[in-house]
Amino acid sequence: MAQRFVHFAAPCQCRTANEKQEHAMGFGELGAKGIEGGRALAASLDRRVFDDVAWTRSEQERLKQAVKYLSVKKGAAAALQAHHITADPAALTQWLSPDHAPSLDVQQGVQHAFRDLRRRNIAPWLTRYLNAGRGTRIEIQPVDQEHVEARHRRPLRVREKNIYRWDPIVQAWASQDSLEMEHLWEWAISALGSDYHSYLYVERIGIFG
Repeated sequence: MAQRFVHFAAPCQCRTANEKQEHAMGFGELGAKGIEGGRALAASLDRRVFDDVAWTRSEQERLKQAVKYLSVKKGAAAALQAHHITADPAALTQWLSPDHAPSLDVQQGVQHAFRDLRRRNIAPWLTRYLNAGRGTRIEIQPVDQEHVEARHRRPLRVREKNIYRWDPIVQAWASQDSLEMEHLWEWAISALGSDYHSYLYVERIGIFG
């Protein structure tokens, strides 16, 4: 079957009275808890790449994995310099010795550099994987309304949506372009019609497959 691509319509501009009030006051003023959809989608991609069993380790083990990755991958020096670390990537392995362990700030910088570089390196494969077949479905968990007064609560439910073309999403995620992620999220949910504004903020997004 031919590959299908999602066509994004212009976002619906209709709002309920509750949505208008919460929009005017700022998200969360009525007690709802959640984050921007683009940020939630980026977090779900991070979980897919970094939080599986193979990458869940103790702090020392995580440092060891980051150092090993940065010591052999092209572009590691630039990734480290972006976090103010000028050490030669090939010399990072000395930091695995307790006698040469860097400061906590430097360790955090190494972790950030590792994640930056891995995002960029894995982006082509991740795009192909998510695009395969007819795309990949996501599960959208709506905002938590436990602390919202009953009269202000919205009838929200878990939604599922298939995204057929992940290229721009993965590209924005890999470059950590939060503004572009928000723009792409608005495109992705524009097909929800009158529910559009109810999912600008979400509790969590899961990725199937």
